[in-house]
Amino acid sequence: MRRHVIVNSLLAASLALSVFMLEGRLEPPVQAGSETIQPPAAAAAVSYSPRAKLVDELAAGFKGRSTDIQTSYKGDHAELVKAMPDLVKQALFRDDYSAYVLESYSYKIRTVGDNSSIRVKVRYRETPEQTAVVKEKSRQTLGEIIRPGMDDEEKLRAIHDWIVRHVRYDESLTRYTAYDAVVNGTAVCQGYALLMYRMAADAGIEARIVEGTVDSGDHAWNLVRLGGSWYHVDATWDDPVPDRGSRVRHTYFLLSDEQIRKDHSWTRDYPAAPQAYKGTASPS
Repeated sequence: MRRHVIVNSLLAASLALSVFMLEGRLEPPVQAGSETIQPPAAAAAVSYSPRAKLVDELAAGFKGRSTDIQTSYKGDHAELVKAMPDLVKQALFRDDYSAYVLESYSYKIRTVGDNSSIRVKVRYRETPEQTAVVKEKSRQTLGEIIRPGMDDEEKLRAIHDWIVRHVRYDESLTRYTAYDAVVNGTAVCQGYALLMYRMAADAGIEARIVEGTVDSGDHAWNLVRLGGSWYHVDATWDDPVPDRGSRVRHTYFLLSDEQIRKDHSWTRDYPAAPQAYKGTASPS
């Protein structure tokens, strides 16, 4: 059973001038800076976005894989500086895929009076072109493994089994993305979770990426929604190491919170998975 997994934490970022890496806690490195300039006596009036608009603009930039997001904000400078890390996290987690292909970001706030200009520089682990390759591979694969009449559980099982059979765990701990999984055939837990998220979404199944810990350290897996209820899926831990080709386990397929808590833990708020799926047993 796989125990040596590392994940980049997007949630453990500290405030100013901190650095966070994905696969060593799912938290991208961030640098923050700000400066305040006294306004001229007759500054021109300009319309600026409120906080919700700022989050919308940041989210659009992250999802569009922009490396240089520039926006503005009207309001108290000190409050903006204090709120900025949380606003960035809100924007990132509008889309789990975008959040977990982000490698690092830095931002600078320049303020004149209560008018602030914000510039966010971003680095990603996966380019837009690579993401397009993942999407196309997902489309092609779903066309091969999904049959007419399948319900969502059967579709998800087919996706889970395909990933386990075609991806092997990257014991060098250098490949983090769904692109690595589909092109190189190898990835760490983050790549498995990203690919599961992508394929489930493309099959019409709502999914999340969960960031937590196991006995060896940080780890990532998925939550999926079937019939209105959420369940945990950990394709990484269902894939034997060393790789055994077509062998697939379902030990971590559609588990409740109680079942998976036997060896997985998390602190961030995720949708609750209070009940076991029919026929599933707790990991031994």
